Amino acid sequence: MKPLKRALKVLLLTMAAYLVQVCVMRYFMVRSVVGSVVFAVLAIIVVSCGKKYAFCSSCIIGMMMECMMANSNVPSLYVIAYPAITMLFAQTFADMTDRQLEQRRLAYERRQVRISQGRGKKHWWYSFMLRYRDTDLPPTVRIPLCAGLMDLALNLVLIAYMYLIGEELILIHLFRLAGSVLYTMGLAVVLMLPCRKMLGMYPRRRREQGGENA
Repeated sequence: MKPLKRALKVLLLTMAAYLVQVCVMRYFMVRSVVGSVVFAVLAIIVVSCGKKYAFCSSCIIGMMMECMMANSNVPSLYVIAYPAITMLFAQTFADMTDRQLEQRRLAYERRQVRISQGRGKKHWWYSFMLRYRDTDLPPTVRIPLCAGLMDLALNLVLIAYMYLIGEELILIHLFRLAGSVLYTMGLAVVLMLPCRKMLGMYPRRRREQGGENA
């Protein structure tokens, strides 16, 4: 029953994200830039529920987006792009298995030995990642990063398409791209706590009844 309940909650979040994106977000446009509630919610599902739920949600989103925003020149663009982008970044941001964590820990240990022997260079990101060699990065870090990168990937695909059909790319396109990514990351930060609570990631603590009978 618990997997079924979670699946229904994920489906509800998916439908809500789609409806908010197509019906509400146009009223929250900032200098012609609109964030992606869809990618914010997909990132939450990736980190909180795993790749299977994320794949199903991205397929649903892709099919609905294709029905509404279908491009005659590039058929099936959205129905392919959303699942492909979601699963691409799910490989990085979803919770890792014990085997993957062990492999990463061993890789960092080997690199640390090489650095101590003067055969390797210590980069700034190495010290940061070394802190989390035995665990995943915190969900509060992974969710905004995942949402922003997924939005960036889709926007790059759309910009590449614009360039290929002969439209001139100007600086404003890059500003809109950066604004969209930051907007989406902000939406992920705002939505991740209530959505994760809805998905049961913060279970309520049961009151201890031992003291009442004492």
